[in-house]
Amino acid sequence: MEQAILAAECGCLYISPFVHELKAVFDESYDDDSANLALCVEAQQYYEHYSYSTNVRAAALLSVTEAKDLAGVAIITVAPDLLRTLASTETTEQDVDKLSLFTKDKHAEGDKPARRLYVDEEAVWKEAFSNVNDEKVCGTPMR
Repeated sequence: MEQAILAAECGCLYISPFVHELKAVFDESYDDDSANLALCVEAQQYYEHYSYSTNVRAAALLSVTEAKDLAGVAIITVAPDLLRTLASTETTEQDVDKLSLFTKDKHAEGDKPARRLYVDEEAVWKEAFSNVNDEKVCGTPMR
């Protein structure tokens, strides 16, 4: 989430988190069971809450269910096969609302995400980033 916040502070138009590793999209035998749906939802809600113009462009989805889970994200990039499957899938708006993580995960009234500012505080960003990434980036310590 730290990179997503920093991207918004720097004025990026969008971030493009991959829901799965790209290899999973092209190699059906590759097992990637750790979908990164939560980051897409958290980042989009954060951007909306703090009026950032940055959007989330979710990529590397593998199923119709994941596309429905992300109903509410600004942009979804899908492979042609998944797009054809989505086009032939009958679903009501109510069904999508029930499945969407955006509907399930709306912040309760008064429960807003904590604002974090990093663009002018490199050390703060590095510390926050390292705390969620085992204190290493590209194999080297952050400190």
